[in-house]
Amino acid sequence: MASPIKRGMSPSQVSDWSPINTDETPIAQSHFRAPFGLRLRQTIQSSGSVTIPAGINWVYVIMTGGGGGGANSVVANGGGGGGVAWGWTLAQNTCIVGAGGASSNSGGGGGYSRYGHIIAGGGGGVGTLGSGGGGNTGSNNATNYWGIPGGAHNAGTGTNGGIGAGGGAAGGGNSTTNAGNGGDGISGGGGGINNAAGSQTNNAGNGGSGLVGGGGGAAGSTTGTRNGGNGGNGLGIDGTVYTGGTGTSGTNTNGAGGGGAGIAGNGSNASGLTGGAGGLGGGGGGSGGNGTAAGAGGNGILYIFY
Repeated sequence: MASPIKRGMSPSQVSDWSPINTDETPIAQSHFRAPFGLRLRQTIQSSGSVTIPAGINWVYVIMTGGGGGGANSVVANGGGGGGVAWGWTLAQNTCIVGAGGASSNSGGGGGYSRYGHIIAGGGGGVGTLGSGGGGNTGSNNATNYWGIPGGAHNAGTGTNGGIGAGGGAAGGGNSTTNAGNGGDGISGGGGGINNAAGSQTNNAGNGGSGLVGGGGGAAGSTTGTRNGGNGGNGLGIDGTVYTGGTGTSGTNTNGAGGGGAGIAGNGSNASGLTGGAGGLGGGGGGSGGNGTAAGAGGNGILYIFY
């Protein structure tokens, strides 16, 4: 008796069929760059209008807020990395993409990004709280888009910022050796400053790492060696590792912090007493050495898939 499985099948039916569809990504091959088999259709770096083709009602987005700006003050940390958010939303014809926080004596907070009902908060500057990494010196970091608490600020001398969804605020300066590093998380916290007077070596804290990095802290006051902190590292949606900028070193000079990496670009290196700027996609700005010009935070970015 002939097999019923083979009955009615012709060679042409077998040879002409192929499970491969080159127009779509199989679900089994989906990854962070192309979630749910979708394609990245638009990359937007500024607020304004968005054109979505007719018939596309829902889109998937990944976005960051602007990074916090580094601080010029001799008592302030690097800026925190911008917040990161992702998810499905109804297609809209406008968007907001947060600008990076400006450098100032208090370190400006980064702007938020929004598309549909998905919101990514900006990174914190000194004295400000964002849903990204903290850069403040006095309180815990804010919760992120999903309500997950950020890492706790550690007020103890030379301690590191707490680990959290948004990254912790940095630790304070240390009177003898090292300042605290920014906390790691989805977005890194800003590095702490070391402003102890004397002839010793002052080491500032590094920015925390995550999908977005925080800015490095600054070293000042000492007549000895001043070592600025490095910016934290970030991770792109295609798996590319972006690196934070390096801090500067010198005897009785330099000591500025490097900019944190964003989700789409490296942080800038510090130069002399000037802190490095945060990378594209929310990197935190580096703090200025001995109260000189700090780096601005990196602008946010919006990716739209459908």
